[in-house]
Amino acid sequence: MRQMKFLAFLLFAGMTFVACDDDSEVYDLDEENTMTLTFEESGWEGLIDNPQYNGPQLYGENAKDYSWTDNVTKLSGGMTNAGGGLYGFAEGGTAISNYIDADYEKARSYDIQLAIPESNGSKNFAVVYCGAELEFSDGVARELKSIDVIGTTYMLSVAKNGNEYAKPLVGKAEYLNLVITGYYNDEVTGVSRVSLAYDGFVLDHWYTHLLAGLGKVTKITFTMEGSDGMGGYLNTPTYFAFDNVVVKKESSLIYVK
Repeated sequence: MRQMKFLAFLLFAGMTFVACDDDSEVYDLDEENTMTLTFEESGWEGLIDNPQYNGPQLYGENAKDYSWTDNVTKLSGGMTNAGGGLYGFAEGGTAISNYIDADYEKARSYDIQLAIPESNGSKNFAVVYCGAELEFSDGVARELKSIDVIGTTYMLSVAKNGNEYAKPLVGKAEYLNLVITGYYNDEVTGVSRVSLAYDGFVLDHWYTHLLAGLGKVTKITFTMEGSDGMGGYLNTPTYFAFDNVVVKKESSLIYVK
């Protein structure tokens, strides 16, 4: 009777029940436990470049080797080196930042490319330009639960005001989307989109975007799509920032005879 009460409690608590070939019973006690990439632990400050544009880490001779790995989630990122690594962050990638600049209502330039309009309560975050990928450095596939995203100050200023290269995204059906694609090795597991700008709206506050629909992945990629482009290239500056990537832990199992 005591065992039946224990089993009923586990099932009521939402634990996963699996019958095994040896007639034992398995309960997944950590199904919803998570770990989070926050960029707040020691070592992240050293990856923040100064100045924001053409700094020695993101544009210097060693920029192609700019990379990071989070010890908690095992997520890693860095430069794409899409053009051979000669131009650093200008070729795309993920850079760590702590720059805050709320003034996007007027025209701004790329010299503040690592700034966002508001803090989300912590100090550091990551800025993506053009495109990037995050992968699990240990090669283990895991489920991503969510990610916090926001537009950068420079991108938002262009979306609101335009500049010499891009028009403002204030007309009907004009937009800029972040596209997040999940991969299990080389196979696409799913695609999810976040609207960074649309018909006068701009994402100037932190937004938690759910990612569970991508399933288990070994990596995700970030790309952009928008209405203001030509020849496959976007005129709107393709920047956004992210923080607090929530990853589902591997299950811990208890076997009950």
